[in-house]
Amino acid sequence: MTEIHTHNRDKNYRIQGDSLFLKALGVSNDAGEVKPSMYSKYRQICRFIELFMERMERTQAIKQNRVKVLDIGSGKGYLTFAMYDQLAKSGLNPKVDGVDTRSEMVDFCNDAAQASGFENLAFHNMKAEDFVQGYYDAIVALHACDTATDDALFYGIKSKSKLIVCAPCCQHEVLLSLRESEVSNRKFISHGLLLQKQADLITDNSRVMLLKSQGYQVDVIDFVPTEHTQKNTLIAAVKKSKPSLDHIVEYEAYKKAFGFEGIKLEFLMRDAGLIRKE
Repeated sequence: MTEIHTHNRDKNYRIQGDSLFLKALGVSNDAGEVKPSMYSKYRQICRFIELFMERMERTQAIKQNRVKVLDIGSGKGYLTFAMYDQLAKSGLNPKVDGVDTRSEMVDFCNDAAQASGFENLAFHNMKAEDFVQGYYDAIVALHACDTATDDALFYGIKSKSKLIVCAPCCQHEVLLSLRESEVSNRKFISHGLLLQKQADLITDNSRVMLLKSQGYQVDVIDFVPTEHTQKNTLIAAVKKSKPSLDHIVEYEAYKKAFGFEGIKLEFLMRDAGLIRKE
């Protein structure tokens, strides 16, 4: 049954359907009504913004004169625009950058930003590792596949960003180790699909442990799935304290128990001296 939009249906959301940027992105029509075909996307935008702004409020960024956000793999920019909109409405004078390797998406988003009057929102056609422009208060990566998620997490960890949010997808790195593993936990799983699911869980749990080792308070949340993201898991990390060796000890025991060599985030952190060499 097709969902029909009414003004009453979005009145409780942080973002109203008649927001100018939603029109520029094609989510709403010229009358300011969310298009029926875009209503699930609209709900996803609103759900993400609730989670994002709630965690921004936990950081000290709300006391700053300016908040900087980097969206890695920004795609068509739905969430990037929404972050800018809500930060601006909260009086946080945002500077938001989106990075994507698809030039047509970057051109579309820059045109939409201009149409929306978002002067300090810009999109860049390049790889995230080539877009090194210093510190960001928040790092967001919802479309980064496989180890690109680790690159995004490392960017945030290295610069001590106050908030890191990612939705991992298409994970294969740990699967290769599990296929060769001879630990007892491995022998009970023979079906390829179940082994892939276990690899996904191990990868995300490893990321949580490594984030905690750097003083982040981490939430793992069920998130609304999108056409861009194959997983329904959101990892949200808020910087709260100094690094702790205890979580690294726990992580090393975890690797041994499940028989995998590690993940890219660990290797990046070791190379940067964030984890002591064994």
